[in-house]
Amino acid sequence: MTAKPHLKVLFKRILLTLIIIFIYILGTRVPLPFAEITRQYSSLMNDTSISIMSMMSGAEFMRLSIFSVGLNPFMIAILIIQLLMITKILGFDALSMQQVEITQQIIILIFTIIQSTLFTVSLNLNSHPGKKAIIILILSAGSLLVNWLCFMNIKFGIGGTSPIILVNILTTSTPTLINAINKMETLPHFGIWIVVLAIAILVIVYFWIAFSHAYYPLKVINTSLNSHSDPVIIPLGLNMGAMMTYMMGMAVLTMPAMLTPYFGPNSIFNNLTFQAITSTVLAFVLFYFFTFMQFNPKDQAKALRNGGCYILNVRPNLPSQKYIRKVLWIITFPGALLTAFQLTLGLMGMQLLHQYAGFAIIPMNVVMITMFMNGIKDQIAILLFPHKYYKLQKEE
Repeated sequence: MTAKPHLKVLFKRILLTLIIIFIYILGTRVPLPFAEITRQYSSLMNDTSISIMSMMSGAEFMRLSIFSVGLNPFMIAILIIQLLMITKILGFDALSMQQVEITQQIIILIFTIIQSTLFTVSLNLNSHPGKKAIIILILSAGSLLVNWLCFMNIKFGIGGTSPIILVNILTTSTPTLINAINKMETLPHFGIWIVVLAIAILVIVYFWIAFSHAYYPLKVINTSLNSHSDPVIIPLGLNMGAMMTYMMGMAVLTMPAMLTPYFGPNSIFNNLTFQAITSTVLAFVLFYFFTFMQFNPKDQAKALRNGGCYILNVRPNLPSQKYIRKVLWIITFPGALLTAFQLTLGLMGMQLLHQYAGFAIIPMNVVMITMFMNGIKDQIAILLFPHKYYKLQKEE
């Protein structure tokens, strides 16, 4: 037994992830053949928040490239699969892992074609029917390639979907932020404002790292242990549903946003208040949905009962299930509120702050980058565990 094979596996995974990132960045720089920057496209990118939605959901609508649709269909497919699993429609929860993966691939294919068609037709990227068909075909092929790269990174790389979304966030939001900072140069005490901005970013990073690790200690009694033993603590994360809410919420919101060119400026779909309410409600719904998906009260109560455990001062089975559900609703409310606020502020920032819109997306970007980097760090730590274990054995 040697330590080298463990490090070799880690380096291979990191190398594969870097190759995938390189391919993705290269693809986003390949212009979409026959596509033209139309008035509808410019209006949608400049007057709506769809560019922010796309960068958070794995797409890149700001650039007309072969990878414009990107991972967006993958995000929607994950949401649909989880809905089918939790609702158990047509016995979906009884399917094998291979059947679930096949279903997911079919859903991805369907939404890839839908989004490529919607993106091409609604923005009128080309008036010629034949060239429109070619654009749709290329967009679909590019998106399927990005999804395949993502699957490869999930199985053999580091970070799953995180690297591609991080690339989108950095390449899309950085120019917007620089532009907003340039506009600040005309303000008095410009240097002080920059210092305040830097401190604010550091505070947000520190807060979200701490908040992501914060938990409610659910005290459980294990009947197989000594009666004098302390209760076993099950940590219930206060911010469990945040990351998936950002990604899935953005992916879902891009669908109706593409339809805005078909409606007049006075349509309810183009109303700022309606958009803010929609994004807020969606954030709350998705946050709690993913929270209960990660820590299902019914499954947890059943697992406690089968393991000979019970929650302190709570009876097993149904009472435990109701207690867990009640605790989750209460302790995760601050996380749902903060997520909804940041998501809505980021989406509405373009309309609310105009030339300083880049500052509105700072909290959302900082949160996403912090959570993604934490996830990547944790995965690397897990992969390094055999190497650390080997070193401890060697020291003994």
